Amino acid sequence: MRIGHLFKVTLVAGSISLAALGVATAKSAKEGKSGKAKAEDPVSRGRYLVSFAGCNDCHTPLVFNKELGMPIPDMSRFLSGHPVGAPDPAGKVDPRTDLGFIGATFTSFKLPFGTVHAANLTPDKETGIGNWTEEMFLGVFHKGLHMGAEGRPVLPPMPWQEYRNMTDDDLKAIFAFLKTIPPIHNPVADPAVPKPVLDGMMKVLPKMIAMLDAAHSGAATPPPAAPTAMATPPAPAAAAPAPGAAPAPAKK
Repeated sequence: MRIGHLFKVTLVAGSISLAALGVATAKSAKEGKSGKAKAEDPVSRGRYLVSFAGCNDCHTPLVFNKELGMPIPDMSRFLSGHPVGAPDPAGKVDPRTDLGFIGATFTSFKLPFGTVHAANLTPDKETGIGNWTEEMFLGVFHKGLHMGAEGRPVLPPMPWQEYRNMTDDDLKAIFAFLKTIPPIHNPVADPAVPKPVLDGMMKVLPKMIAMLDAAHSGAATPPPAAPTAMATPPAPAAAAPAPGAAPAPAKK
């Protein structure tokens, strides 16, 4: 073996040893003395999930920042929902041209069927989720119902249909984190949606959940069969010559 080759082998062996040491160090950082992996703190996991799941987009009011010249989240009202006294969107929604209008704080939504306000997710006991149980919180996503059992559906634009694909452990972690944030007393207005609309949504809710479960399990309803190709119609038969008529001249 050449010296150069030996030197390369030594480097490779050294790299493997350092890599193994790195893995061992990282592994030991995640494991206790027993050698078993430590469970991630649910509150930390919940904070991580909330940070990118879009919760702030609707549940933390926006305020206009003059220095930046743009609206930014008002973190002093973190996840407290639609502020009391904040204006609702103005104008009339035309379903032919508009999906809806959004209020100045991005916490109120005027849709074709009514106006909806983002809920208070802080642990305030009177106006937030301070008195909620973990079961109630999971029920919002499992059942699509306000407070997990109340007789009205969770309304758009809340994307509960997407969040229900999270594991129960992740949903529980989010709930654990929400219980740790500062409580803010902010009584959010009830949705201004006619009862017949809510009743209609309740009727279709079981079918929607069944479709979501089927899609999540990979057993979605198959698409309709493709239309059968139309066969080329046969050419009409040549008409027989009338009796006594001269035969048609043959084509050259």
